[in-house]
This record gives sequence, structure tokens and C-alpha cells, in this order.
Amino acid sequence: MTSYLNLGVNRLRDVSPLKGLTKLTFLRLGINRLSDVSPLKDMINLEQLDLEANRIVDVSPLKHLTHLTYLDLDDNEILDVSPLKDMINLTLLDISDNRILDVSPLKNLTHLVELDIDSNQITDISSFENMTRLLYLDCHDNKISDASPLNHLTSLIYLDFDDNEVSDISTLSVLTHLIYLDLDGNQISDVSSLRTLTELRELDIDGNQVSDVSPLRVLRNLKLLDLHDNEISDVSPLKDLTRLTFLDLDDNKISDISPLSTLTELRELDLDSNQVSDVSPLSVLSNLTLLDLHNNQISDVSVLSSLVKLTVLDLDDNEISDISALKGLIHLTELDLNGNQVLDVTPLKDLINLTVLDLRDNQISDVSALSGLVNLMVLDLSDNGISDFTPITGIIANLLEYDNSNQTVSPTNTADVNRDGVVNIIDLILVSTHFHTPDSSMLASSGVYPDVNGDGVVDVRDLVAIAAEIDTSADAPTLWKNPSELYGLIPENLKQWIALAKELDPQNPRTQKGIAVLEQLLGILNRGEILQPETALLSNYPNPFNPETWIPYQLEKATEVNISIHSSDGQLIRELAFGDLPAGIYHSKSRSAYWDGRNALGESVASGVYFYTLTAGDFIATGKMLIRK
Repeated sequence: MTSYLNLGVNRLRDVSPLKGLTKLTFLRLGINRLSDVSPLKDMINLEQLDLEANRIVDVSPLKHLTHLTYLDLDDNEILDVSPLKDMINLTLLDISDNRILDVSPLKNLTHLVELDIDSNQITDISSFENMTRLLYLDCHDNKISDASPLNHLTSLIYLDFDDNEVSDISTLSVLTHLIYLDLDGNQISDVSSLRTLTELRELDIDGNQVSDVSPLRVLRNLKLLDLHDNEISDVSPLKDLTRLTFLDLDDNKISDISPLSTLTELRELDLDSNQVSDVSPLSVLSNLTLLDLHNNQISDVSVLSSLVKLTVLDLDDNEISDISALKGLIHLTELDLNGNQVLDVTPLKDLINLTVLDLRDNQISDVSALSGLVNLMVLDLSDNGISDFTPITGIIANLLEYDNSNQTVSPTNTADVNRDGVVNIIDLILVSTHFHTPDSSMLASSGVYPDVNGDGVVDVRDLVAIAAEIDTSADAPTLWKNPSELYGLIPENLKQWIALAKELDPQNPRTQKGIAVLEQLLGILNRGEILQPETALLSNYPNPFNPETWIPYQLEKATEVNISIHSSDGQLIRELAFGDLPAGIYHSKSRSAYWDGRNALGESVASGVYFYTLTAGDFIATGKMLIRK
């Protein structure tokens, strides 16, 4: 009789309450905080045990669980696997992401069908010679130099040898059942032994020293081929691989791509960092959805007009001036034209599905054609000659990442403190943050210019100048409807500034308007103080950021507060626990949640999109933020 218990993805540290459940056959304890598994030692009826992503060092308490057929120990801190030596019924074993040096104790586990040892420090796999039932073997990210023990594993259909130290792969010629083979990041120059592997569907030889790909011409069942970062100049042997849907030739020495014109099933093609000037052979590859031509010698892209299924196109660092051929590529979501000679962006006006657009380092002066690209989330207009950003005011507010720095023509409106093309409440907040800063010119490197009138002092005159530029009727529905949006301004300061402003030049119409706007803000803030704040999670600031950011929130009532930070693929990066907090506003840097851009191990995280989730009692809300390094 099968008995099943799933306690995965919790915060368990102690499983001693389970010790009496000796009839269990399936037990899931993955993604917890366990270090001691001794309470499981008497569960001799277990057939499947999941302990992935815990803190286990010692697996000796498991040594008598010999009925196990499935054991997952991925992502722990295990050094010694000898306690597993008698688990001869195992068909699946995952010991990846540990600190294992020696796998010889596993030599008698000959019933294994799937074995994962990736991300350890293993050098010798000779103990695997008798595991002839293996179909799946993942050895990536170890220190293996000798692949000869694999010649006994002739049933393999999946082999991952990524990031090892192998130079001789001749032994692989007998693995004729292989469907997937990854040899990325080794020291291979000769691939002649692969010509017998005609069942292959996916082959990755990225990051080796291959120059001759002629042995691959017979691998006609291939659908995915990665030859990135090798020394290839001749791609003619690939012309018969007509089933390919993915081909990566990034970072080679290719100038002639005409042989690729036969590969009409291609969906993704990467030719980044080669020596290509003529892209006309690509005109027939009408199924392409992703095309990377970054860092070549291309000036004419007219033939790309036929590639109407493209969603991602990278033309970065070429010699392109005319982009009219792109106007019909209406399915594009990402377009990179950085480092070209583009003057006119009018052909882009109908590409309304774009979410990422990089136009950095061109010769653009007019951005009005971009005003309808309402789905943009990332826009780079830096290093051009743009003086007027007002045509794209409507799309700037939705951007996660925006750069318009280093224009050859200075922006004409100094009230636009952050140079985003719009004068609004954010500019006021920036000035208030840097009020009386001794040397505000130092802030220019961060794209902030709070000294609006250029008198060398950040004071009330700058606040009034900005306030006079704000269109209250336009901003009121979006920026002023929630008092919590104004967390950079406080009533006490506003009252002082209004009093000082009235001493300047009360007859000046612009001063009058500025004072009126400041008084309107004061009224909004005062009304907000009277109201009990609703529990809410606000946008982090700054955003984008590097390396630190603050996450403001507010609590309607006292409660326990936690903020968790996840990567875009859902992996937990960091937990910030604040315990029980009283009701109130947690907006300022001194009160809001602070994240230093590091994971739980203290390591700096990579650039990219991250999600932060506030849990306050029954309240849960999530926001999005961007690290840009």
C-alpha cells in the first residue's frame, strides 16, 4: 500500500515528529531548512525521498533505506556519499550542487537509469563503468578530464558534460543512442568522433576550439546546434542540417553565411561577433523569430523585411543608417540598434509590440515617432542628439528602465531634474531630497540636476521653479490621487518652503503658480495624515538601482512583516524579516525596507528583473524592480 506525505517548500528545521511514520513509501521534504535527517533512519519502507535544497551535510542516517528507488539530494552540503553504497534499488539519484569529490562508493548502483552529479568537484567517473542501464547522465560543472569510462554506457540518450576539462571525446563514438549531448566549456578541437551519433537532436559544443565542423554534416536529425565561441570560419558543412530550428554561431570567424540559406526551419539564429557584411542569404529564413547580428559589419538590412515572424532582433554595433526595412516587423518585442548611424526612427512607429528598444549611440534628434510605443518597458536613447523628449512623455511613466543621458544637445528645461523629459512630482521630490546639498554638481553622474536656476544652491527657488512647470490637471489623476505617492515630501518642510517662497517675489506669475502648486500638495498631504493608512506596498526607490534600494510600505494595523525577494524565474533570493511592527507609514529611508542587492549568502546578485513580496498578516502584494549594473 502506498502512503504519501508532501512537506516540501516550507521552513522546516526539525523532522523528529515524523520518526514514527515507518510505513511511508513516498516522502517530499525538498526546499526546507533541514540539516539533521536522523529522524528518517527507520523509514525503511521508503521508495521515494526528496531532500533537495536543504542544509544536509551527513547522509549516514539514510544508509538503511535500501528500498529507495528515487533519491533527490540536490543542493545540499554533502561531502561523503559512501552511506548510499548499498542502495542498489535506486533508479534515480540526484546529488548535484554539493561538495562531493569522490563518487566511487556508487559503483554498485547498477540499476540507475538517471544520475545527476553536476556542480561538484569530481575528477574521476571510472566507477560508473558498470552502470550500463543509464539513460540520463549529468556531469556538468566538475573537473573531469577523462571521458573514456563512458564507452560502456551505450544506452545513454542524454549526456551533459558541460564545463569540465575534456579534450578527447573519441570514446563518445559508441554512444549511438544519444539524443542530447552537451560538451560546452571543455577543451575540444576534434569533433570527428561525433559523426556516428546520427540520432542526436541537440548538440552543444559552445566554448571549445573547434574549427572544422565537417564531421557534423551527417547529423541530419539535429534540431538544436550550439557552436558559440569556437574558431569556425566555414559553415558550408551545416547546409544539409535542414531540421535545425536553433543555431548559435556567436563569436566565431564567419564572413560567408550563404550556406545557411537552406536552413528554412530555423526559428533562432545567433551570428553575434563574426565578420558578416552580407545578410541577403537570410531573406529566405521566413520562420525566424530571433535573429542576433550584433557586432558585425552590416550596413544594408533591406533583406530583413521578409522576416515578418521576428520577435527579437539584435543589430547592435554595425554600420546601419537606414532602418526602413524594419517597419513591417510588427511582431518585434525586442529591438537593439545600439551603436549604428540611425537618424530617422519613423519606421519604428508601428512596432507597438516592442517592450525593449535600444537606440543608444546613434544620430537621432527626433523621437516623436516613438510616442505610440505604449508597451515599452526598457528604452535607451542615450548618446544621441535629442533636445526634446516631450513627445514621449506618455510612455516614460511606464518604463522600468530609461536612459536618455549624454545628448549632444543639452535639455532646454532645467526644471526636469532627472532629465526624463517630463517635469512632475518626482522632480520636486529629488530637489527636496537634496535640499541645501553643498555640491549638487556631484549628482550629475547619477543623472540628477537639482540646482534648477544654476545659482550653486539647492533651495526654495528651485522648488518654486519646478512647481511652476507642473501641469496639475495632467498630474492630478495619476501622481496625486494617493498621498502615499508623495513619500519624498513632508508637511512640515512644505510649510516652511511656502513661507520662504512668499518672501521671494509674490507678484511674479510663475512664483504665484509655484506657490499654488506647493499649497495644493500641502493640502493633499494633510488630508492623507488624517486618514488611517491602508496597508500597501509601494514602488521601491531608486528603480532601476545598483546596488541598493529601499522598499516603502504602510500598515493599517500592527502585524508581523516580511519581505521576500525572488528572481524572475521564481528562485528565492533573500528574506527580510521585520517581526511585529505597529501601524504606520514606512516610507522614508530610515523606516522602509532596505535591500543591499545581495542574496542570503552575502553575494551580489546579477543584473535583471527581481520581484519583492510584502507579507503583512493576511495582506500579500508584489512589486517589480530592476538591478542595472
